Amino acid sequence: MRRYIRRPSAALVVACLALLVALGGTSVAAVSQLVPRNSVGTPQLRTNAVTTPKIRNNAIVSAKVRNRSLLAIDFAQGQIPQGPQGEVGPAGAQGPAGPAGPAGPAGTVTRLTAVVSATGAIVRSQGTTSANHPGTGSFEVVFNQDVTACTYVAALGSTSGSPLPIGQVAVGSVGTNGVLVRTRDSAGTLMDHPFHLIVVC
Repeated sequence: MRRYIRRPSAALVVACLALLVALGGTSVAAVSQLVPRNSVGTPQLRTNAVTTPKIRNNAIVSAKVRNRSLLAIDFAQGQIPQGPQGEVGPAGAQGPAGPAGPAGPAGTVTRLTAVVSATGAIVRSQGTTSANHPGTGSFEVVFNQDVTACTYVAALGSTSGSPLPIGQVAVGSVGTNGVLVRTRDSAGTLMDHPFHLIVVC
């Protein structure tokens, strides 16, 4: 048995459309009443409610960001270009001295000595090989090493407990291993006097 589906009449179609329009307008009116324009602000937003997927690309521009509200930490590493280096300011005050460092290793010092009589004889010595008396008031003391870069100190002195001589003494180098000593009286005339000589290297 064949069944026939009756087509809706034109009046029924118009009535249905009118009903849909009426319901849609009611929904818009209801939303407008519940959420008036400009009524949603920061207090109405739940924490973390606005996320990246909910923000349209390029929706937030410079005009919508409050000046100086963003910090460098809010940007990814390397996202903010480094600005030009500013001028160097004046030097600050000197800070307190730091603690003293550890002492360095002790250096080596070579000490050579000679006590020479008025006749040019070595009375006692350290590191000497010979002593010469080429003339009045002139003595050459020779050591067992190069003394050209050493320091010489000489003084008139007694060798046998006799009174100290009064006069002058001067020293200088002679050759590579020798020291020249000249002794004088108080008037500056060359005279044989005993002396003590120290050489420090």
